[in-house]
Amino acid sequence: MYNPYALIILAGQALIMLFELRSLLQSSGVSYYHPLSQTVAKLTEPVMRFMPFRQKNVRGFFYAGMIVALIISLLFWLGFALWFGSSELIGFVPVLGMLMTVKTFGYLLIVLLLVQALTSWLPSTRGISMLCGQLTYPIVSPIQRIIPPIGMIDISLMVVLLVLYALNALFLRLFGAMWLYF
Repeated sequence: MYNPYALIILAGQALIMLFELRSLLQSSGVSYYHPLSQTVAKLTEPVMRFMPFRQKNVRGFFYAGMIVALIISLLFWLGFALWFGSSELIGFVPVLGMLMTVKTFGYLLIVLLLVQALTSWLPSTRGISMLCGQLTYPIVSPIQRIIPPIGMIDISLMVVLLVLYALNALFLRLFGAMWLYF
């Protein structure tokens, strides 16, 4: 079934994902002069400029981008509820905002893991694979300690992807009807 508002929701998720990517880029220590870092920084700087805590971190994780992503998600759902005049949806705005932020972060991780896995097979895309590896290292490294690479094959990416898909299915069961908005 075609959802006419899917494009609006997709645009909102893309904006949220941009700020989550900024948070990951800052936290992972990717070179600021990398073209992706420069692009994300220039796109997000007009909003991040007003955040007094944008350079603050907790154990090396720069959280300002995630907070902005959550705020954008909350404003998105509040605007969506007001646009349709749905008073019952307004009560779910905090839950929908949090779910959208978490789910979008999961999508970002899945994309980064898939890009890392696919680009690792091609020698000409080694730089992209290394960048994705830096971004996903905090998530993949605990799995790599448990399941070390087998020769040249590292199955930790597959394990993390399976865990993300399992969490997605769990959220679908827990939040059922609200999940259809995503």
